[in-house]
Amino acid sequence: MKTRSIFKGIITLALILFFSLQLFGIDSAFAANPEPKLNVKSKSIVKGKEYALKVYNLSKTQRVVFSTDSPKVVLVDADGVITATNVGTATVTATVLDSKSDSVIKLQCKVTVGPPALFVILSRKTIELTAGQRFQLFWLLSPLNTVEKPKFFSSAPEIASVSAGGVVSAKAEGIAYIYAQIDNGQFDICRVSVSKEEAKVKAPATPEENIASFLIRLNENFSSGDTTSEDTGAFAQ
Repeated sequence: MKTRSIFKGIITLALILFFSLQLFGIDSAFAANPEPKLNVKSKSIVKGKEYALKVYNLSKTQRVVFSTDSPKVVLVDADGVITATNVGTATVTATVLDSKSDSVIKLQCKVTVGPPALFVILSRKTIELTAGQRFQLFWLLSPLNTVEKPKFFSSAPEIASVSAGGVVSAKAEGIAYIYAQIDNGQFDICRVSVSKEEAKVKAPATPEENIASFLIRLNENFSSGDTTSEDTGAFAQ
């Protein structure tokens, strides 16, 4: 009986070791030799701009060949640098070849090329906040099919800062000007007044209100002339 128990124990231990090796051995193999992958699977690029694709997890025996299915829209060089030449969409393929085997891995990135923005309009000209409050600024770019995004910055970050996505954060009492600027130098401004007392801040605008606000501001720009300038050093009062 004792011998049979020892034998069963050995079999049980062997099975545990076997399944442990299968489980952790396979996981370790994947960890040691992860599959190649692209840094992005999709990318929007402004016409005339460049973007560098990267392939990670390459072994010493692997190399990459880049190609595009639409040279009229994007070009790609041997290093994976994409150049946006025309508005449209294209697929860039990174083919991973291995000198030690016949394995071929194809990685793809969908690229959308849009025109550069001509002007930007913010949804608000002025906002009033209390220190500690936040407010989301919305914007409109023309033409509508541009893939460009405005760059935000504040004239006084210690009073009101702004995130890359247009979220204004009130820090201290005072006045700051939030700028939304596009690549051609054009910009729009929102005056932010931060107070210590509780300010009456409007609720987030509905889509309909945003559209109406944009149309009103757009009409003002065309009626009074373009008020934007490339001189970002002067703050409107």
